[in-house]
Amino acid sequence: MFKTRLLSGILLVIIALATIISGGNVLFSALCLVSFIGMTEIYKILGISGKLLGIAGYLAAGGYYALLLFDKPEWIVMLIIGYLILLMVIYVFAYPNYRSEQVMLAFFGLFYVAFMLSYVYQLRMLKEGAFIV
Repeated sequence: MFKTRLLSGILLVIIALATIISGGNVLFSALCLVSFIGMTEIYKILGISGKLLGIAGYLAAGGYYALLLFDKPEWIVMLIIGYLILLMVIYVFAYPNYRSEQVMLAFFGLFYVAFMLSYVYQLRMLKEGAFIV
């Protein structure tokens, strides 16, 4: 058991170092993938992974990463507002299917996973970003 965890930990450190050192699109793609995996895990716990709330979260995360990729930070606030409005519309029209806790955690799941992981990429893209990360 310990040997398996140790080897997988070493492998993950090597992958993390390779993506961080290379930066650019490699790091961006890796963090985007990890964000979607992380959101899937949170949404599975909430029971909304394949449901409308989960799909809205995945779309918002995809939109956020698209805004990062195309360097459009001025649209991030509009994305957040649109995502919140979409969640409220889903909650109202599918009322008995979702609890308010699920909607709240779907909203904050975007920030907890996608936004926070994206800062690794944003820091890495600074002038001395490789050393900061």
